[in-house]
Amino acid sequence: TLKKVIYMRKISNLNGEILTVLDRYKDKVYNNLDFSKIYRHGNKFGNEGRPLFATGIDCLRSMDHINHVGFPPDSDGIDLTINGLKQPMEEGKTDYDQYKKAVEYGYEVDDGLMSLIGFRNPALKMFYPEDGYIAWHTNWNAVGMNIIFTYSPSGKGYWRHINPEGSTSPVPNLGPNKEEWSEDHPNFVHIQDPPGWHCKVGYYGKKEEHDKIVWHSAASNGEKRITLGFIVYEPEMWEPMVEELIEYDNSVKNN
Repeated sequence: TLKKVIYMRKISNLNGEILTVLDRYKDKVYNNLDFSKIYRHGNKFGNEGRPLFATGIDCLRSMDHINHVGFPPDSDGIDLTINGLKQPMEEGKTDYDQYKKAVEYGYEVDDGLMSLIGFRNPALKMFYPEDGYIAWHTNWNAVGMNIIFTYSPSGKGYWRHINPEGSTSPVPNLGPNKEEWSEDHPNFVHIQDPPGWHCKVGYYGKKEEHDKIVWHSAASNGEKRITLGFIVYEPEMWEPMVEELIEYDNSVKNN
């Protein structure tokens, strides 16, 4: 199972119980939070008028891949994790009532998904505005098996990653000459969001695991987008979780 889903496979047909929990969270976030009162971080590329640069080949080519720390060099979104909300609230950058609501909704979705599948390590809750994005990065500072849920209302958003299979270096697996890198390269993978919720599953490898390093980026591309991420550290737990998700998606199960 791990080998089959290691390079971020998409599951677009989630079961009804999971969708109920996710939709409840999405509706509360969309309808009850005032994002003008919650701290919005980053946005260097957006302020320069080029938000989609963050997910393009020129951005990837411009980076120092060897000394990359794992975090993205830039992003534009609102971090709805407790850790992401607390400091801006304490500094007066986020309204306290909005903080309480966001934390409450986060606990609810974590508890709901844990009761259904057994998630214990929520790692990401990100709301992307219409022009939101997260630039290329690896997460090799947060190694583990991942399950990532994303909501895009009409499917304008997207995810991109570089297939690391066969790589012998931390450098993105697009060939030895950066000037020749192209989005047409077979290892450059673009995954368009389907309308509604979908899920991606895979493994983020260590810097030393060259053939398991997943350089990735994402953009909302014209509409609001939500992403929830969970890390699973135990393979014996990861495989049943993924099988439960894949069970409802024949397009993945039969590949």
